[in-house]
Amino acid sequence: MAQQHDSLDYLKVDHPHQEPTFAEHQSTVTENAPETVHARRERSSSDSVDKSMPDKLSSADPYAYMTPRLKSLVLWERPAVSGGVLAASLALVLSCRWVSLLNVACALLVLSISSAFVYVNGLLVFNRITNKPNAPRPLEKYYSRSAEFLHVEADRIHRKVDYVTDGLNVVITELAKVILVEDNKRSLKFVGIFYGIWTLRTWFSTTTLLSLILVSLFAAPRLYLDNQALIDAHVAKTNELVQQHVGKGRQVAQEQWTSVYSKAEQFAKDKGLLKKSAVKTE
Repeated sequence: MAQQHDSLDYLKVDHPHQEPTFAEHQSTVTENAPETVHARRERSSSDSVDKSMPDKLSSADPYAYMTPRLKSLVLWERPAVSGGVLAASLALVLSCRWVSLLNVACALLVLSISSAFVYVNGLLVFNRITNKPNAPRPLEKYYSRSAEFLHVEADRIHRKVDYVTDGLNVVITELAKVILVEDNKRSLKFVGIFYGIWTLRTWFSTTTLLSLILVSLFAAPRLYLDNQALIDAHVAKTNELVQQHVGKGRQVAQEQWTSVYSKAEQFAKDKGLLKKSAVKTE
């Protein structure tokens, strides 16, 4: 037993180790932290909602809600880029009529993975036959650096998600106001819009309707910008005519309602219904 204690003498510690406190640990981490720190994302939609979104949507500038890149696309500031995006979008939409995008994606993945598999293993077998066992694995330089090329920046994703979330919150809030009839005119306007889309869907297929929407998104802003004065004048005149017809229709409806109400009241008096209700009320 003495020999065992002698052999374990090296485990004895003269000064017992004390665990650092939380404050000491925190100060040590702060001191050893690197000087270069990635910039934090500007904001979080869960912390604060972008209050400027409704102002942008209700502002006089019809392009205030667009990002600079989207505005550049729809206004054809670079015709080659806008034309390419429009052509690619139309091709993608129209291809859905005949080809399933899921089948295309799976087919491309099967072909690419199979080709890479045959290439890598065939080259490995060739290296073994030619006595090159220490040759590097094919495509190693690509997948060893894949994290560098395929890395997704968290801050950029957070900013995109924040922007999309704020936009969805604004759309959902405005849609709730329309459904709950905060304003009669606006609710009736959206009833007409959705009924028009519903009717157009019965006339055209979904792909045709999406194609028309895409073409309108790229054509309408540019046409409006080039002919803003003329379009505003026609819109004002049309709005005035609509308001006149709405006023006349409201007046006719009011007259019809007054006539029907007076006839119903006279009928009730002739049948003695009003007298009976008056007696019961007393």
